[in-house]
Amino acid sequence: MLDDSLTPDPFERLLTALLELPPPQSHEAGDGAAQLVLEVIDTALHTPPAWPQRMAAVRYFCKHARHRLGLDSLQDLRALLGQYPASDEGDGEVARLLWNMPTLEHVRALRVLVWFLAAYGITGLVQWHAWMGTGGFEEALRESLDTLGAVAVVLLWQAKSGRTDHAWVLRFARRVLGRSVSEGNAMLAFRDAAEAMGVPQRVLARQVAHWERAAMGVDDAPGLRVLWWQCVAEALQVHVAQETSTAASSDEWRVELSPALALRYSEAGVVLEPQARELQAHTPVVIALRLRQRSWAQGLGLWLEIQGEGRLWAAHQAAIAERFEAAGHRAPQLRYVGANGGHQATWLATWHWDEAVWVPRGMPVADVKRWALDTALKATEHWLLVCGMVALAGKPLGAALALNTGLVGVDVKREATN
Repeated sequence: MLDDSLTPDPFERLLTALLELPPPQSHEAGDGAAQLVLEVIDTALHTPPAWPQRMAAVRYFCKHARHRLGLDSLQDLRALLGQYPASDEGDGEVARLLWNMPTLEHVRALRVLVWFLAAYGITGLVQWHAWMGTGGFEEALRESLDTLGAVAVVLLWQAKSGRTDHAWVLRFARRVLGRSVSEGNAMLAFRDAAEAMGVPQRVLARQVAHWERAAMGVDDAPGLRVLWWQCVAEALQVHVAQETSTAASSDEWRVELSPALALRYSEAGVVLEPQARELQAHTPVVIALRLRQRSWAQGLGLWLEIQGEGRLWAAHQAAIAERFEAAGHRAPQLRYVGANGGHQATWLATWHWDEAVWVPRGMPVADVKRWALDTALKATEHWLLVCGMVALAGKPLGAALALNTGLVGVDVKREATN
């Protein structure tokens, strides 16, 4: 028998993952119409009679049907339903298209639900959730009770009950921990997280369901993500060793990789730091590189951060931006974050890349490694460019700019006095 109990450490990890969920507005603002479609599909499948294949049906819709059929809004879904008659044959065809499974009762629930939302002008998820909390929603349910039938029960349960949809919470817990977990333990962590966040449990449950449906759409494989990060770290170490062996600097840089458990779902990644370095007062210098993923709940977006010390004047910052753009990269977001005891300014250069470390289960290992090597090379290029430009910033301001940036019309003397 599988051990589905939660010792303090995994319980803490599950609780942390729930607390890391971003607020609902972060995922509802830009794609409310598409998210409403997912909510409607899930609600229809949740309508009695209970169906053990519900999660498999939602997964098929998220991964295949949604994109293949172009269902990006409630209007798209309504148009699709209108192409098939409300009969056993028509509903069976819709069920196969949406879920690849024969479940006529849930297609009928879907038709009723789409009609109900369209009748009251609901087009987005934020609008839908806001309306559910009003007296007008209950009145609309009463007026449409004969048509809605069992759907009304589910909608009222979603709007008013303090209970949550345990199926999504359990799936979230199993994904975060990578193993089976009992419903009681998962819901205990869920309740504690809701209390710590100061939000109703049903609100947190909506967030959990959103991220689970997102994960279904990409078929993420945490084990391959760990392999990807290991390959990134190894390649980064090789690149850095090659570059520093030919450089005049005697600094030796080491690469540290987060634990495998953290790489599966948490905010984690690699850190590049010198093992030892000489203090260079008032001379800009790079002291760290961090390539990290956001947590699974936040989408696993990839971002790069390079940290340094020493003053970078406005002209130097402009030169760095131009150098990156000339090399075909985005300019970094440069900001100061404080000063240490020696009054040395500390700055950060940050890039948020347009990729996430979602690794599909069917992705060949060779492709995973190739992707990792490309990412490590890209990070190394950024590191070398910043190191080079920062080294030039330690030279007389006018000479460095004239030699390496080609900036025209910059009043160097005025910038230096700012």
